[in-house]
Amino acid sequence: MKALILGVSGQDGSYLAEQLCADGHDVTGLVRRRLQAPYPLILGDLLDQDSLEAALLKCKPDVVYNLAAVTAPGQGWGTPQPPLLAQTTGLGVVHLLEAMVRCTPNSRLVHASSSAIYDHGRYGLYGIAKTFAHEAVRGYRHQLHASNAVLFSHTSPRQDPRFLAPRICSTIARIAGGSVERLMLGDVESRRDWGYAPDYMRALPLIAERDTPGDWVIATGRSHSVRDLTEAALKVAGLTWDEAVGIDPDAPRVPNEIIDQDGRLATAAALGWKPEIGLDELVTLMLGETR
Repeated sequence: MKALILGVSGQDGSYLAEQLCADGHDVTGLVRRRLQAPYPLILGDLLDQDSLEAALLKCKPDVVYNLAAVTAPGQGWGTPQPPLLAQTTGLGVVHLLEAMVRCTPNSRLVHASSSAIYDHGRYGLYGIAKTFAHEAVRGYRHQLHASNAVLFSHTSPRQDPRFLAPRICSTIARIAGGSVERLMLGDVESRRDWGYAPDYMRALPLIAERDTPGDWVIATGRSHSVRDLTEAALKVAGLTWDEAVGIDPDAPRVPNEIIDQDGRLATAAALGWKPEIGLDELVTLMLGETR
């Protein structure tokens, strides 16, 4: 199988590429700037439809995996937004869909949607852009085999260190190594469904193999608080809460992640997918990479 991965240099794309290569698939990555990789790379950009069409015609993929997006942690309404977030994360997906219709209408698309589509208030412009892209994928199903993988919170040592889980683990690792800093947290009772990124990437080829396109929710189904994750990391590092953690009373309260509603989690089970890594093992992996 030939696969074209957009966002191949990011956390999710890099894991997916490694998994597909290990399974014997022919992988090509789309990147905006020249990089080194053990598989072919093509220059292109979601904001440049001509480059997308050229990449599709050159690669002729059986499956296109779109994992490209612009995001940043904690960027709700009223906060500065990364440049081109809405254009890339939202409208860029329409450029990709149009390019596929024109150049490779028989290719299948798996688009990385997000649990942000369920909570615009918490995710701000990013949530709106992801919703736009999600609905665009649905809208093109009369022309393409196009599916959404609705990914809930997932992390790994490769995630941007500004995000909460890697920030917690890397800070605790530094403190365990002798740093005098403290891990400052806000609402420690806020809850997330934290999964392991490589686990979640195992689901995407299963989605691509389905005869009928659809929307598939990928989540562990287990909710953990920020306190739970922090305490698990402290235990691995051999530290106590009082030694390492401080609370910022002025930090805004963050709503809980909406996990299961209207049977969403049943879609993952229908794929024959389930997570292999739980919170404790996830934290151990994160600490092991940063210590």
